[in-house]
Amino acid sequence: MRVKSLLAIVIFVALTAEPVRAASSCTPDDPPAATVLLSGLDPAGDPLLANGRRLRLVGLAPRQSSEETSRFDAGLRDLLGRPLHLTILGEADRWGRLPARLSIPSASPGEPAQDLAQLLLQLGAALPLPEPGSSPCEAPQKPAVQKTVTSGTQVSSLTAIDGHDLAAVKAQEGRYVMLEGRIASVGERSQRTYLNFSRRPKEAASIVLSRSLWRELKSTGWTASHLGGKRLRAYGVLSGRDGLLLEVASRTALELID
Repeated sequence: MRVKSLLAIVIFVALTAEPVRAASSCTPDDPPAATVLLSGLDPAGDPLLANGRRLRLVGLAPRQSSEETSRFDAGLRDLLGRPLHLTILGEADRWGRLPARLSIPSASPGEPAQDLAQLLLQLGAALPLPEPGSSPCEAPQKPAVQKTVTSGTQVSSLTAIDGHDLAAVKAQEGRYVMLEGRIASVGERSQRTYLNFSRRPKEAASIVLSRSLWRELKSTGWTASHLGGKRLRAYGVLSGRDGLLLEVASRTALELID
């Protein structure tokens, strides 16, 4: 009886241990598109390939200070000139950056490649940005936020601001923020849709959506008439004229509060 009990325990452990090993070797399903060389950072602090192409590594927030850029640069330094696998995930943005993943080939045959963005996050060389494709294995997570609407001292790496507060919005131009506001109007254009926090230009911030993202939202029930008066939370970088535009990259960066 003891032998049978011991055998049953061994079989049980073997069966339950297998999924753990499989999860630890998770790799992207899509194969790398090309082998490339990383030459460094461009003047804006984005990864630059030896062939001149500029990248935006998905899942990583843009650098918002010289200290963050220095940490990011240090995290990439040992990889300069080494062959990396490139997976392009979309079209170039307005700054000419290609959304992409880079992975480090394994030195041992049969071992999975290492995702560069995930490595930079583990090293503390970058901050996370919630968006589709940000991780080959994990669902994107929104970083923890502590609201500091008009405070001059930031207590969190991510600042939440009121889209109706012009001074607070302009002070955060070029930074990755969580923006909140009540939608006053929706402007549908051929290539962009604008969710405006004021009916008058330059009185409040606006959320900018691509045509494909607006089409996706409409398929889930979002309409211009329905959004009027709704309170919205959005994640992105404040840019545009006077820093009053926040361009949203994905559905995961939008949230209707009420």
